[in-house]
Amino acid sequence: MHPVPFLLIDDLEENLLSLEALPRRDDLVLLKARSDDQASELLLQNEVAPALVDVQMPALDGFELAELTRGNERTRRILVFS
Repeated sequence: MHPVPFLLIDDLEENLLSLEALPRRDDLVLLKARSDDQASELLLQNEVAPALVDVQMPALDGFELAELTRGNERTRRILVFS
């Protein structure tokens, strides 16, 4: 079975550390981003399955990032949780 990339997006490092402890599966590869720019880059470079997005971020909030993800042909099928 291939590892499943799971993207965690939050502007606060301590929140990312807490979120990292939640999914406990050997077949998950956790990718972390602290900004919408980092998240966009990771989404375009990796075959991400789900993404968990912080709703309150400095630049784009989680809802705006989810909307942009849906608008891109490469990333529109990614399951985004805000």
